[in-house]
Amino acid sequence: MENKQLTYNEAIAEIEQIISRLRSEQTGVDALASELKRATELINCCKAQLRDVEATVKKQMEE
Repeated sequence: MENKQLTYNEAIAEIEQIISRLRSEQTGVDALASELKRATELINCCKAQLRDVEATVKKQMEE
């Protein structure tokens, strides 16, 4: 997969694509583990970005 930093919206869009493939059974058993691993990476990326935004907002509110 790509090593570039995805935006939050790009990560969410990719997660939605993975979910769509899983729901439509387009993902075979062989690819299931890699799809789930990628989804986990994307979720962690989103969480990190949300934590960063939260920290920035808290900092701004304290000023």
